[in-house]
Amino acid sequence: MKNSNGVKNPIDTTDPNESITLRPKLETFDDILPYVGDFGRYQWLLLLALLPYSVAYATLYFSQFFLTLVPQEHWCKIEELISLNLTQEERVEVGIPKSQSYPYYDRCHRRDIDFFPIINHRMDIRSIEWKANKTVDCNQWEYNFTQIPYASIAVELDWVCDQEYLISTAQSIFFCGSIFGGLLFGWIADHRGRIPALVLCNGIGFLASIATASANTFWTFAICRFLTGLSFDNCINIPLIIVLEYMAVNRRTLVVNIAFGVYFAVGSTVLPWIAYYVANWRFFAYVSAIPMMSVFITPWILPESARWFVANGRIDKVVQKLQRIAKINRKSPEVCIYDVFVRNLTVSETQTESANIFDILKSPRLAKNTILLIFFWSLTMIAFDGHVYSLKLIPSSVFVSFSLACATELPAGLLLTLLLDRWGRRFCGFITLAMTCLFSFAELLLQPIIAKLTMSVLSRFCLNMAANVGLQYAAELLPTPIRTQGVALIHIFGIIAHSIAPYVVDSAKIWDGLPMIIISIVSFVAATLILFLPETLGRDLPQTLRQGEDFGKDQSFWALPCFERLRSNRHRHYRPREL
Repeated sequence: MKNSNGVKNPIDTTDPNESITLRPKLETFDDILPYVGDFGRYQWLLLLALLPYSVAYATLYFSQFFLTLVPQEHWCKIEELISLNLTQEERVEVGIPKSQSYPYYDRCHRRDIDFFPIINHRMDIRSIEWKANKTVDCNQWEYNFTQIPYASIAVELDWVCDQEYLISTAQSIFFCGSIFGGLLFGWIADHRGRIPALVLCNGIGFLASIATASANTFWTFAICRFLTGLSFDNCINIPLIIVLEYMAVNRRTLVVNIAFGVYFAVGSTVLPWIAYYVANWRFFAYVSAIPMMSVFITPWILPESARWFVANGRIDKVVQKLQRIAKINRKSPEVCIYDVFVRNLTVSETQTESANIFDILKSPRLAKNTILLIFFWSLTMIAFDGHVYSLKLIPSSVFVSFSLACATELPAGLLLTLLLDRWGRRFCGFITLAMTCLFSFAELLLQPIIAKLTMSVLSRFCLNMAANVGLQYAAELLPTPIRTQGVALIHIFGIIAHSIAPYVVDSAKIWDGLPMIIISIVSFVAATLILFLPETLGRDLPQTLRQGEDFGKDQSFWALPCFERLRSNRHRHYRPREL
């Protein structure tokens, strides 16, 4: 029997056309959501509300790249040669030793010659044959601003040569802030609510981004970036978890791909050109704070997590939320549905299941899955960031190459939307990282610049899909009581990987091809590890630690949704047997 909305009455227990027993009760939030609308106007509004948070995430992620960008063409500043009114090319030719690699001169040393006697005797300095091979270290530098039209803080403070590590260190300090932020805001989100945590998170990021513009030393810059880093990751993780929880099971893929395939893609593709046309790193720091102004509208555009209310025993709030969703979605469920839902909530949900991250260790399978998620996400982030930072090693316009790489987010998101609910999370994660390994190795072997850039863009295309799979996997596999903390833990390890990635690119000083070798290896390992996770396609989100422990017990290692479409469709409508 169906009600006026065409939804099966919750009292019905069987379908005469099926031999499988339906859910006899409205026991979970996933059970009742279809009656008030699990993919209607309300869900589309939530998808739209993700826009400022995805753009803020892109800005936080990549803004420091442009705040510390240094032109590859830089050389020792020689005051004597500048006084002769020589061109940049002539000063380099006269005073700087040659080099075999791009930009084909030594960026850290100058010829050890006293140019003043030559100047005083008014000799033609370009006609002198240099016989001395002695060089000295630079103490000041000149920069060619042809391709990068502004002096970043790294240029102003000469973070080059033996000081170049400060750029990677500042980036690592930013991500260290993310570790503390992940722990802090993850705890607040699970114990005080998602919305209070998000408001505090974005508020700190907003103020710290503004403060960055006032930095004038390495340590003032590092402190500002540490505070900004507190909001990184959680500025998108918390909204993403909220929206996923209000979305139909078979529409969860759309959430991640809208957030990253569209919003994040647009934000990260436009960001380089904002830096290019602002052409002032301090003004750019102010601009980077604008997306964080979502802090002022968050309580009005995002709801508190209904599952958080359920997990904390606040059932009245859940009913209010369901009634609001029904109103916006123009649904008119029978009043008895709410009564049945409240009455039939399972004991594990009605009691306050207060859990912390250490409870994962008490559940062997849940602990194993969490560890696999940690390694998968961390290795994917090393490969992802490695390709981001390696763009500055390719002798081309970094703004063009960065935009091309970021523009792959949209087609990657669209392709993943078509494939993820057909092929499943495991296979999509495996194939994208395996292809990343191949493209990264090809980038190492190929010599033409355009070929290297093509391989880099293709690798980024695959990594975009792999990262989206990882984001969705963690939110789907971890149970409600520790979902935010668990996702935060996984991303904390990912942030450690973020901190390592700049040094992976710095390994090019040892050998030019070493960064791509490292990226190829970590991509292959990550591709292998994801095969040992259970498939989440079409499954309800686990609501308790017990459900998280039992999740996927009925799955075979070789089971792939693309070959089991019938079984996959059944899981969309029926509860897994272990639940």
